[in-house]
Amino acid sequence: MRQIAPYLLVFLAVAAVAAPPAGVVTTIAGNPGIPGYWDGPAQDAMFAHPTWLDVIDRGGAQFCEGGLPGDIYVIDRMNQRIRRIASSGDVSTVTPLIQFPAPERPFPIDFGSAFGGGILAEPLGAGCGCGIYGRGLFIAGSGQEQIVLVSPDGLLASRDAYPVTIGSGKSGSADGVSFNAQFHTPVGIARAAKAGGGGGNPQEVLFIADSGNHTIRRVAFMLSFEGCPVPWNVTTLAGAAGQPGSADGKGSAARFDTPRGIAALPDGTLYVADAGNHTIRRITPDGTVTTIAGVPGVAGSDDAHLNTPSGIDVSANGEVFFVDTFNHAIRMITTDGKLVTVAGQLGVSGFADGDAAAAMFNAPVGLKIAPDGSILVADTGNNVIRRVTLTR
Repeated sequence: MRQIAPYLLVFLAVAAVAAPPAGVVTTIAGNPGIPGYWDGPAQDAMFAHPTWLDVIDRGGAQFCEGGLPGDIYVIDRMNQRIRRIASSGDVSTVTPLIQFPAPERPFPIDFGSAFGGGILAEPLGAGCGCGIYGRGLFIAGSGQEQIVLVSPDGLLASRDAYPVTIGSGKSGSADGVSFNAQFHTPVGIARAAKAGGGGGNPQEVLFIADSGNHTIRRVAFMLSFEGCPVPWNVTTLAGAAGQPGSADGKGSAARFDTPRGIAALPDGTLYVADAGNHTIRRITPDGTVTTIAGVPGVAGSDDAHLNTPSGIDVSANGEVFFVDTFNHAIRMITTDGKLVTVAGQLGVSGFADGDAAAAMFNAPVGLKIAPDGSILVADTGNNVIRRVTLTR
Protein backbone atom coordinates (compact mmCIF):
# COMPACT_ATOMS: atom_id res chain seq x y z
CA MET A 1 0.00 0.00 0.00
CA ARG A 2 1.31 3.42 -0.95
CA GLN A 3 2.20 5.57 2.06
CA ILE A 4 0.85 9.11 2.48
CA ALA A 5 3.30 11.76 3.54
CA PRO A 6 2.70 13.06 7.10
CA TYR A 7 2.29 16.65 5.91
CA LEU A 8 -0.46 15.52 3.51
CA LEU A 9 -2.27 13.82 6.37
CA VAL A 10 -2.20 17.08 8.29
CA PHE A 11 -3.56 18.94 5.26
CA LEU A 12 -6.38 16.44 4.80
CA ALA A 13 -7.32 16.66 8.48
CA VAL A 14 -7.50 20.46 8.38
CA ALA A 15 -9.49 20.40 5.15
CA ALA A 16 -11.99 17.98 6.69
CA VAL A 17 -12.51 20.22 9.71
CA ALA A 18 -12.97 23.31 7.53
CA ALA A 19 -15.29 21.69 4.98
CA PRO A 20 -18.77 23.27 4.88
CA PRO A 21 -21.80 21.15 5.77
CA ALA A 22 -23.86 19.88 2.86
CA GLY A 23 -27.31 21.34 2.41
CA VAL A 24 -30.24 22.23 0.21
CA VAL A 25 -31.78 25.63 -0.55
CA THR A 26 -35.51 26.00 -1.24
CA THR A 27 -37.79 28.97 -1.84
CA ILE A 28 -40.70 29.05 0.61
CA ALA A 29 -42.51 32.25 -0.43
CA GLY A 30 -42.49 34.85 -3.18
CA ASN A 31 -41.79 34.97 -6.91
CA PRO A 32 -38.07 35.12 -7.76
CA GLY A 33 -37.02 38.40 -9.32
CA ILE A 34 -40.55 39.82 -9.42
CA PRO A 35 -41.26 42.58 -6.88
CA GLY A 36 -44.85 43.23 -5.95
CA TYR A 37 -47.46 43.01 -3.24
CA TRP A 38 -49.78 40.03 -3.11
CA ASP A 39 -51.12 37.91 -0.27
CA GLY A 40 -52.25 34.30 -0.62
CA PRO A 41 -50.59 30.92 -1.12
CA ALA A 42 -46.83 31.18 -0.62
CA GLN A 43 -46.02 30.25 -4.21
CA ASP A 44 -48.23 33.09 -5.49
CA ALA A 45 -47.37 35.74 -2.91
CA MET A 46 -45.20 38.71 -3.83
CA PHE A 47 -42.72 40.78 -1.83
CA ALA A 48 -40.69 43.90 -2.63
CA HIS A 49 -37.19 43.83 -1.14
CA PRO A 50 -37.88 41.92 2.10
CA THR A 51 -35.10 42.69 4.57
CA TRP A 52 -35.46 41.15 8.05
CA LEU A 53 -37.42 38.23 9.47
CA ASP A 54 -38.07 36.17 12.59
CA VAL A 55 -40.11 33.10 13.50
CA ILE A 56 -42.43 32.13 16.37
CA ASP A 57 -40.46 29.42 18.12
CA ARG A 58 -42.92 27.63 20.41
CA GLY A 59 -46.22 27.98 22.22
CA GLY A 60 -49.27 29.31 20.46
CA ALA A 61 -52.85 30.44 20.74
CA GLN A 62 -53.57 27.78 23.35
CA PHE A 63 -51.27 29.75 25.66
CA CYS A 64 -53.28 32.90 25.00
CA GLU A 65 -50.23 34.68 23.59
CA GLY A 66 -50.83 34.84 19.84
CA GLY A 67 -48.80 33.44 16.97
CA LEU A 68 -48.35 29.81 16.08
CA PRO A 69 -45.13 27.77 16.04
CA GLY A 70 -43.46 28.13 12.68
CA ASP A 71 -45.15 31.40 11.69
CA ILE A 72 -42.55 33.60 9.98
CA TYR A 73 -42.80 37.40 10.15
CA VAL A 74 -41.08 39.44 7.44
CA ILE A 75 -40.23 43.12 7.06
CA ASP A 76 -41.38 43.78 3.49
CA ARG A 77 -39.45 47.01 3.23
CA MET A 78 -40.42 48.56 -0.10
CA ASN A 79 -44.06 47.67 0.49
CA GLN A 80 -43.80 49.18 3.99
CA ARG A 81 -45.63 46.16 5.39
CA ILE A 82 -45.19 43.40 7.95
CA ARG A 83 -45.99 40.08 6.28
CA ARG A 84 -46.74 36.76 7.93
CA ILE A 85 -45.95 33.39 6.34
CA ALA A 86 -48.17 31.00 8.27
CA SER A 87 -47.07 27.47 9.04
CA SER A 88 -49.89 26.47 6.68
CA GLY A 89 -48.06 28.23 3.83
CA ASP A 90 -50.36 31.21 3.34
CA VAL A 91 -48.97 34.75 3.28
CA SER A 92 -50.91 37.62 4.87
CA THR A 93 -50.33 41.22 5.91
CA VAL A 94 -50.10 42.23 9.56
CA THR A 95 -51.32 45.82 9.94
CA PRO A 96 -50.36 47.53 13.23
CA LEU A 97 -53.41 49.15 14.81
CA ILE A 98 -53.87 51.46 17.77
CA GLN A 99 -56.74 50.15 19.86
CA PHE A 100 -56.90 52.78 22.62
CA PRO A 101 -58.46 55.26 22.70
CA ALA A 102 -61.21 54.16 20.36
CA PRO A 103 -61.79 54.06 17.48
CA GLU A 104 -59.22 51.55 16.27
CA ARG A 105 -56.89 53.12 13.69
CA PRO A 106 -53.69 52.27 11.81
CA PHE A 107 -50.28 52.89 13.38
CA PRO A 108 -47.80 53.69 10.59
CA ILE A 109 -44.29 52.25 10.72
CA ASP A 110 -41.57 53.66 8.49
CA PHE A 111 -38.89 51.11 7.63
CA GLY A 112 -36.71 53.69 5.95
CA SER A 113 -34.32 53.06 3.08
CA ALA A 114 -32.17 50.07 2.03
CA PHE A 115 -31.50 47.56 4.84
CA GLY A 116 -34.21 49.26 6.90
CA GLY A 117 -36.49 47.63 9.41
CA GLY A 118 -35.75 45.04 12.05
CA ILE A 119 -37.81 42.45 13.92
CA LEU A 120 -37.62 40.30 17.03
CA ALA A 121 -40.32 37.83 18.07
CA GLU A 122 -40.58 37.55 21.85
CA PRO A 123 -40.45 34.02 23.28
CA LEU A 124 -43.26 32.33 25.16
CA GLY A 125 -43.81 33.93 28.57
CA ALA A 126 -42.14 37.24 27.74
CA GLY A 127 -45.26 39.29 28.35
CA CYS A 128 -48.06 38.90 30.84
CA GLY A 129 -51.71 38.19 30.24
CA CYS A 130 -53.35 37.60 26.89
CA GLY A 131 -53.70 39.23 23.49
CA ILE A 132 -51.94 42.59 23.30
CA TYR A 133 -50.49 42.02 26.79
CA GLY A 134 -48.82 38.74 25.83
CA ARG A 135 -45.71 38.22 23.77
CA GLY A 136 -45.28 40.40 20.73
CA LEU A 137 -42.97 41.48 17.93
CA PHE A 138 -40.46 44.25 18.47
CA ILE A 139 -40.32 46.16 15.17
CA ALA A 140 -37.60 48.65 14.27
CA GLY A 141 -39.03 51.64 12.44
CA SER A 142 -35.66 52.69 11.04
CA GLY A 143 -37.17 55.69 9.29
CA GLN A 144 -39.02 56.95 12.37
CA GLU A 145 -36.19 56.34 14.87
CA GLN A 146 -38.34 54.08 17.07
CA ILE A 147 -38.83 50.47 18.12
CA VAL A 148 -42.43 49.47 18.78
CA LEU A 149 -44.07 46.34 20.16
CA VAL A 150 -46.76 44.84 17.93
CA SER A 151 -48.89 41.80 18.76
CA PRO A 152 -48.63 38.82 16.35
CA ASP A 153 -52.14 39.72 15.17
CA GLY A 154 -51.23 43.34 14.47
CA LEU A 155 -52.40 45.46 17.40
CA LEU A 156 -49.95 47.93 18.87
CA ALA A 157 -49.09 45.80 21.87
CA SER A 158 -49.51 47.04 25.42
CA ARG A 159 -48.19 46.26 28.87
CA ASP A 160 -50.59 47.46 31.55
CA ALA A 161 -52.68 49.24 28.87
CA TYR A 162 -49.75 51.40 27.74
CA PRO A 163 -48.43 50.89 24.18
CA VAL A 164 -44.74 49.97 24.19
CA THR A 165 -42.50 52.31 22.21
CA ILE A 166 -38.74 52.67 22.58
CA GLY A 167 -37.38 55.99 21.37
CA SER A 168 -38.87 59.46 21.17
CA GLY A 169 -39.14 59.40 17.39
CA LYS A 170 -36.49 62.14 17.05
CA SER A 171 -33.10 61.36 15.56
CA GLY A 172 -30.27 61.55 18.07
CA SER A 173 -28.14 59.50 20.44
CA ALA A 174 -29.46 60.39 23.90
CA ASP A 175 -29.65 57.63 26.51
CA GLY A 176 -32.28 57.60 29.23
CA VAL A 177 -35.84 56.51 29.89
CA SER A 178 -36.92 54.32 26.97
CA PHE A 179 -39.64 56.54 25.53
CA ASN A 180 -37.38 59.61 25.67
CA ALA A 181 -34.18 58.03 24.35
CA GLN A 182 -33.02 58.81 20.82
CA PHE A 183 -31.86 56.57 17.96
CA HIS A 184 -30.51 57.07 14.48
CA THR A 185 -31.64 54.39 12.01
CA PRO A 186 -32.05 51.46 14.43
CA VAL A 187 -32.04 48.11 12.65
CA GLY A 188 -31.11 44.80 14.30
CA ILE A 189 -32.76 43.72 17.55
CA ALA A 190 -31.65 40.91 19.86
CA ARG A 191 -32.70 39.67 23.26
CA ALA A 192 -30.79 38.19 26.18
CA ALA A 193 -32.01 36.36 29.28
CA LYS A 194 -34.99 34.06 29.48
CA ALA A 195 -38.54 35.20 30.06
CA GLY A 196 -39.78 34.59 33.57
CA GLY A 197 -43.35 33.62 32.67
CA GLY A 198 -46.30 34.67 34.81
CA GLY A 199 -44.98 38.13 35.54
CA GLY A 200 -41.81 38.21 33.49
CA ASN A 201 -38.26 38.90 34.57
CA PRO A 202 -36.85 42.38 35.24
CA GLN A 203 -33.46 41.16 34.01
CA GLU A 204 -34.70 40.86 30.42
CA VAL A 205 -32.59 42.96 28.09
CA LEU A 206 -32.89 44.07 24.47
CA PHE A 207 -29.90 45.03 22.33
CA ILE A 208 -30.26 47.27 19.29
CA ALA A 209 -27.86 47.88 16.43
CA ASP A 210 -28.17 51.65 16.22
CA SER A 211 -26.82 51.74 12.71
CA GLY A 212 -26.72 55.48 12.02
CA ASN A 213 -25.08 56.21 15.37
CA HIS A 214 -22.50 53.40 14.86
CA THR A 215 -23.28 52.06 18.33
CA ILE A 216 -24.84 49.12 20.15
CA ARG A 217 -27.58 50.14 22.57
CA ARG A 218 -28.88 48.24 25.60
CA VAL A 219 -32.50 48.42 26.77
CA ALA A 220 -33.10 47.24 30.34
CA PHE A 221 -36.54 46.10 31.53
CA MET A 222 -38.43 46.69 34.76
CA LEU A 223 -41.64 45.24 36.18
CA SER A 224 -44.73 47.40 36.04
CA PHE A 225 -47.16 47.75 38.92
CA GLU A 226 -49.00 44.67 37.66
CA GLY A 227 -45.82 42.64 37.18
CA CYS A 228 -45.47 43.11 33.41
CA PRO A 229 -41.94 43.38 32.00
CA VAL A 230 -41.59 46.69 30.17
CA PRO A 231 -38.59 48.38 28.53
CA TRP A 232 -37.38 51.13 30.79
CA ASN A 233 -33.85 52.44 30.38
CA VAL A 234 -31.62 52.84 27.31
CA THR A 235 -27.82 52.98 27.57
CA THR A 236 -24.98 52.76 25.06
CA LEU A 237 -23.13 49.47 25.50
CA ALA A 238 -20.37 49.90 22.92
CA GLY A 239 -19.17 52.41 20.36
CA ALA A 240 -19.32 56.19 20.27
CA ALA A 241 -22.22 58.01 18.62
CA GLY A 242 -21.28 59.74 15.38
CA GLN A 243 -17.76 58.28 15.38
CA PRO A 244 -17.49 55.42 12.87
CA GLY A 245 -14.35 53.29 12.93
CA SER A 246 -13.09 49.77 13.45
CA ALA A 247 -11.34 49.74 16.83
CA ASP A 248 -11.66 46.85 19.24
CA GLY A 249 -11.85 47.70 22.91
CA LYS A 250 -14.26 48.14 25.79
CA GLY A 251 -17.42 50.23 25.73
CA SER A 252 -16.95 53.70 24.30
CA ALA A 253 -13.37 52.89 23.25
CA ALA A 254 -14.67 50.49 20.58
CA ARG A 255 -15.72 51.70 17.14
CA PHE A 256 -18.26 50.34 14.64
CA ASP A 257 -19.27 51.37 11.14
CA THR A 258 -22.97 50.96 10.36
CA PRO A 259 -23.67 47.82 12.41
CA ARG A 260 -26.86 46.07 11.28
CA GLY A 261 -27.39 42.46 12.34
CA ILE A 262 -27.16 41.45 15.99
CA ALA A 263 -27.63 38.17 17.89
CA ALA A 264 -27.53 37.52 21.62
CA LEU A 265 -26.77 34.53 23.81
CA PRO A 266 -28.70 34.12 27.08
CA ASP A 267 -25.71 35.40 29.08
CA GLY A 268 -25.61 38.67 27.12
CA THR A 269 -22.73 37.83 24.78
CA LEU A 270 -23.45 39.49 21.43
CA TYR A 271 -22.47 38.86 17.83
CA VAL A 272 -22.70 41.87 15.52
CA ALA A 273 -22.57 42.11 11.73
CA ASP A 274 -20.55 45.30 11.39
CA ALA A 275 -21.60 46.00 7.81
CA GLY A 276 -19.52 49.07 7.03
CA ASN A 277 -16.36 47.43 8.35
CA HIS A 278 -17.06 44.11 6.55
CA THR A 279 -16.49 42.24 9.80
CA ILE A 280 -18.19 40.16 12.49
CA ARG A 281 -17.67 41.41 16.03
CA ARG A 282 -18.18 39.75 19.41
CA ILE A 283 -19.16 41.73 22.51
CA THR A 284 -18.83 40.19 25.96
CA PRO A 285 -21.37 41.10 28.66
CA ASP A 286 -19.00 43.75 30.06
CA GLY A 287 -18.91 45.55 26.70
CA THR A 288 -15.54 44.33 25.41
CA VAL A 289 -15.51 44.20 21.59
CA THR A 290 -13.30 41.95 19.46
CA THR A 291 -13.25 41.24 15.72
CA ILE A 292 -13.68 37.54 14.92
CA ALA A 293 -14.05 37.45 11.12
CA GLY A 294 -13.25 39.65 8.15
CA VAL A 295 -10.63 42.32 7.53
CA PRO A 296 -11.69 45.74 8.90
CA GLY A 297 -12.50 48.15 6.09
CA VAL A 298 -11.59 45.72 3.32
CA ALA A 299 -14.36 44.03 1.32
CA GLY A 300 -13.59 40.81 -0.53
CA SER A 301 -14.93 37.52 -1.84
CA ASP A 302 -12.60 34.88 -0.48
CA ASP A 303 -12.11 32.75 2.64
CA ALA A 304 -10.73 35.68 4.64
CA HIS A 305 -12.90 38.62 3.56
CA LEU A 306 -16.56 39.65 3.82
CA ASN A 307 -18.65 42.17 1.93
CA THR A 308 -21.33 43.98 3.96
CA PRO A 309 -22.52 41.28 6.39
CA SER A 310 -26.09 41.77 7.63
CA GLY A 311 -28.41 39.24 9.31
CA ILE A 312 -26.80 37.03 11.96
CA ASP A 313 -27.81 34.29 14.40
CA VAL A 314 -26.17 31.67 16.62
CA SER A 315 -27.04 27.97 16.61
CA ALA A 316 -27.65 25.89 19.72
CA ASN A 317 -24.12 24.50 19.52
CA GLY A 318 -22.44 27.88 19.10
CA GLU A 319 -21.98 28.18 15.34
CA VAL A 320 -22.42 31.75 14.07
CA PHE A 321 -24.40 31.98 10.82
CA PHE A 322 -24.67 35.23 8.89
CA VAL A 323 -25.63 36.72 5.56
CA ASP A 324 -22.69 38.09 3.54
CA THR A 325 -24.92 40.46 1.59
CA PHE A 326 -22.84 41.65 -1.35
CA ASN A 327 -21.05 38.33 -1.60
CA HIS A 328 -24.55 36.89 -2.15
CA ALA A 329 -23.86 34.04 0.27
CA ILE A 330 -24.67 32.49 3.64
CA ARG A 331 -21.56 31.95 5.75
CA MET A 332 -20.68 30.41 9.08
CA ILE A 333 -18.03 30.80 11.76
CA THR A 334 -17.40 27.34 13.20
CA THR A 335 -16.96 26.71 16.90
CA ASP A 336 -13.19 26.56 16.32
CA GLY A 337 -13.17 29.92 14.56
CA LYS A 338 -13.07 28.97 10.87
CA LEU A 339 -14.97 30.97 8.24
CA VAL A 340 -17.01 28.69 5.95
CA THR A 341 -19.42 29.38 3.09
CA VAL A 342 -22.51 27.19 3.53
CA ALA A 343 -24.72 28.38 0.65
CA GLY A 344 -24.35 30.53 -2.42
CA GLN A 345 -21.40 31.37 -4.64
CA LEU A 346 -19.09 34.08 -3.34
CA GLY A 347 -19.38 37.28 -5.32
CA VAL A 348 -21.90 35.85 -7.82
CA SER A 349 -25.53 37.01 -7.72
CA GLY A 350 -28.47 35.16 -9.22
CA PHE A 351 -31.26 32.78 -8.31
CA ALA A 352 -31.06 29.01 -8.03
CA ASP A 353 -32.50 26.51 -5.57
CA GLY A 354 -31.01 23.10 -4.93
CA ASP A 355 -27.62 22.03 -3.63
CA ALA A 356 -26.41 24.70 -1.19
CA ALA A 357 -22.97 25.05 -2.79
CA ALA A 358 -24.51 25.63 -6.24
CA ALA A 359 -27.46 27.76 -5.06
CA MET A 360 -27.54 31.45 -5.85
CA PHE A 361 -28.78 34.49 -3.90
CA ASN A 362 -29.10 38.17 -4.72
CA ALA A 363 -28.05 40.58 -1.94
CA PRO A 364 -29.80 38.75 0.93
CA VAL A 365 -30.17 40.69 4.18
CA GLY A 366 -32.08 38.94 7.01
CA LEU A 367 -31.28 35.57 8.59
CA LYS A 368 -32.83 33.56 11.40
CA ILE A 369 -32.29 30.00 12.61
CA ALA A 370 -35.68 28.28 12.78
CA PRO A 371 -36.71 25.97 15.65
CA ASP A 372 -35.97 22.92 13.45
CA GLY A 373 -32.40 24.13 12.86
CA SER A 374 -32.91 25.24 9.27
CA ILE A 375 -31.82 28.73 8.24
CA LEU A 376 -34.41 31.24 7.06
CA VAL A 377 -33.15 33.95 4.71
CA ALA A 378 -34.71 37.13 3.34
CA ASP A 379 -33.29 37.05 -0.18
CA THR A 380 -33.80 40.76 -0.70
CA GLY A 381 -32.68 41.23 -4.30
CA ASN A 382 -34.70 38.21 -5.43
CA ASN A 383 -37.83 39.33 -3.52
CA VAL A 384 -38.27 35.90 -1.91
CA ILE A 385 -37.90 34.06 1.39
CA ARG A 386 -35.56 31.05 1.27
CA ARG A 387 -34.74 28.13 3.57
CA VAL A 388 -31.32 26.49 3.89
CA THR A 389 -31.54 22.97 5.31
CA LEU A 390 -28.14 21.58 6.32
CA THR A 391 -27.26 17.91 6.58
CA ARG A 392 -24.67 17.05 9.20
